[in-house]
Amino acid sequence: MSRLLICFAALLLAASVAWADPCGMVPPIYVGQGPPIVRVGLQKTYVFYRDGIETFIIRPGFQGKVEDFGMLIPFPTPPAIRKIADNVFAQIEAAIDPPEVVIDLRYRLQARRGAALPSSPMKNRSEEALAVNSVRVLREEAVGMYEVAVLEAGSAAALKRWMDDHGYQYPNGMDRVCNEYIDQRWCFVAVKSRVGPKSSVDPQPGMRDVRPGLPAGSTFDGFVQAMGFRFPVEELVVPMRLSSFNDGELRNVVYLLTDGPRRIRSIPEEYVVRQVSGEQLFRNMTEPLPLRIIGGTEADIPAWQLQNLPQLRDPAPHNGVAKEIFAADLLAAKQQRLSHPHEEAEKMLLRIGEHLALRGPQIDQLNLQALQTDRNKITAAAFEDIKHLTMTVIDGDFPREVLAGQNLQFVEYRMPARRNNPQTYDAKQHGPAAAAEGVRRVGAVTPEAGPLRRSAWTTAGIVFGGIGLLAGAVCCWPSRRRRAARLG
Repeated sequence: MSRLLICFAALLLAASVAWADPCGMVPPIYVGQGPPIVRVGLQKTYVFYRDGIETFIIRPGFQGKVEDFGMLIPFPTPPAIRKIADNVFAQIEAAIDPPEVVIDLRYRLQARRGAALPSSPMKNRSEEALAVNSVRVLREEAVGMYEVAVLEAGSAAALKRWMDDHGYQYPNGMDRVCNEYIDQRWCFVAVKSRVGPKSSVDPQPGMRDVRPGLPAGSTFDGFVQAMGFRFPVEELVVPMRLSSFNDGELRNVVYLLTDGPRRIRSIPEEYVVRQVSGEQLFRNMTEPLPLRIIGGTEADIPAWQLQNLPQLRDPAPHNGVAKEIFAADLLAAKQQRLSHPHEEAEKMLLRIGEHLALRGPQIDQLNLQALQTDRNKITAAAFEDIKHLTMTVIDGDFPREVLAGQNLQFVEYRMPARRNNPQTYDAKQHGPAAAAEGVRRVGAVTPEAGPLRRSAWTTAGIVFGGIGLLAGAVCCWPSRRRRAARLG
């Protein structure tokens, strides 16, 4: 039986202290000497599975004094690795529960001044048995701010020795679990950020904006670059056993996109907080954003605001990134490939940028523009297939004893309709949606003539009607004079 993915080995101090991990799915690791780092922020993971192809995306947060840190992730097969937009989870959440465009008609004077709110083919691994004391490096590459090595190990002892040689600290007590992964022929992805000594640099949240290099003892507090992994696997399963090594809460938010509604076996059903059909996801990402009108109706919206609504209600700025990711995964499953040409091209551009020390939103935007045509082609080719899938959102503090005992497996489950709504759980809020005023409208707005437009058309009718009568009188006047002269 094949299995998936995720669990960063928590690489702590040699003293083997267990540190709190609010995610549990990707515990923190530490590279080099010094104090360990800990996870920060609400941790989220996107998982896609269809026809033997799986994708997961993470963007972990860290806090602590570090000169270098990294991650070690087990996989059943070597994955294709790519950089992901840093706003990926906000975009996925907006695909589940699109934001509303609010028009408040209670303050028309302010409104009149502008107050509308708004490819790489799959490669087989070598079947040659690996010596128990050996580590085989299958691939090395740079992905944005990360240096990545895909490894096979003959034993946990060999893996520990490789990690020691490359600056990682292997935690005590992990040998048994690592050996089980090795016995099942899993590989490991070792990820290290490109950070080294440099004076007068103190990184801020949003690691990618920091030039390579930190002074000794520098601090970091925030989320690092998002990464995506795509790989073949026979069935969907999430191994999180290494997470049980961390103290503290193990809250996870998992966005699972697959062929039907699911829940995690041995995890309470109540942890399934939303399920959205593929057809609804398709509408959320292709139709105008919902409209909320406060203090009136569609008929009361001024004409100038109506003209601005198509742009304000365009969903692309809010969930267009999620749309492209979903489409790329769907096409990968259809074509049975791990990487698309534009994804490899983006990695090449990232390598060039890293070589020239070019990072940040402006560079990301240039890369996006260069590859946008290819992204659009993939979206057009595959996105409609999302109608056959279901998005399940799982949110909760996973039981430690369940995590320690087995990999997470999924079973079919359809949640009760009474809980499946934004009022109970809004994906953007990670909890119940706030009470909202006014009236919510979806779809196109075709208002009947309201008081503002009726009065405007009435005034226009009087004006143009008067002009018409005057013009008629002027045109008729000469005819009457000629007729009077003939009679005389």
